[in-house]
Amino acid sequence: MRKTLPFLFMFMGVVQGLKAQTTIAPETSAVYFNINFNLGVPIGEYKTYNDEIAPGGGFDILFQPHVKVPLLVGFNMAFMSGGSQIQRETLTADIVAGGTVIETLYFPMRVETFNTIIGGNLSLRVQAPTQFVKPYAEGLIGFNYFGTNTSVYDESEEFYLSEADNPLITSSNQNSDWTYSFGGAAGMLIQINESIFIDVRAAYRLGGNAQYYVEDDIEDWELVFNTIPTEPDDFEDDDLSISAIPKESKTDMIVGTIGLTFKF
Repeated sequence: MRKTLPFLFMFMGVVQGLKAQTTIAPETSAVYFNINFNLGVPIGEYKTYNDEIAPGGGFDILFQPHVKVPLLVGFNMAFMSGGSQIQRETLTADIVAGGTVIETLYFPMRVETFNTIIGGNLSLRVQAPTQFVKPYAEGLIGFNYFGTNTSVYDESEEFYLSEADNPLITSSNQNSDWTYSFGGAAGMLIQINESIFIDVRAAYRLGGNAQYYVEDDIEDWELVFNTIPTEPDDFEDDDLSISAIPKESKTDMIVGTIGLTFKF
């Protein structure tokens, strides 16, 4: 028995050593990455000029320095559509010799116009350390961007004004305006498994004054071609004019979001 005891203590020591080596280190920090679908709903003065809901998508990245401290920092981006329009135009050009029209050239074109709203925010989140449902509240500060872009595409069979593999003739920006944004958000993470959550959130974002076009504007877009092109690269951005006046107001909105969050 006396000879057995040393071996027993030695065996127990080896087991404890192996157990210590195979134990996973406790989680100390976490990163949350979210991809989402969102809807921007104008409110206040912004709604007076624009009553259209803006669909889109975005992402969030948040870092939790310590899992026992319910505080996260990060940023998010949202990309939304403020309306789009596709219309077709045909330009004509007469070839004249000696005062006589000897040929008329036709330039069929497809004109695509898009309103874009981009929002970016730094965020500070307080998140409940519960297991299956994690409610949270956020403070937000960032920017809003409102842009309108028109692209003209060559639809002629001969590709008079473009290349066969690239029918774009020209692209022109009608509006590009930035303003500040700040506000707050509330939401919850609903756990699917240890590292995947459904994320539901509503954000109240106050935006400064900005110029923008709304969907009704571009549906009634009147295009004026200041030059009749006769060959590729004979069309500049300044040759395309838009007979419309942008709106201007504060840009407050509520942004509703649903997405998936992955914890790392």
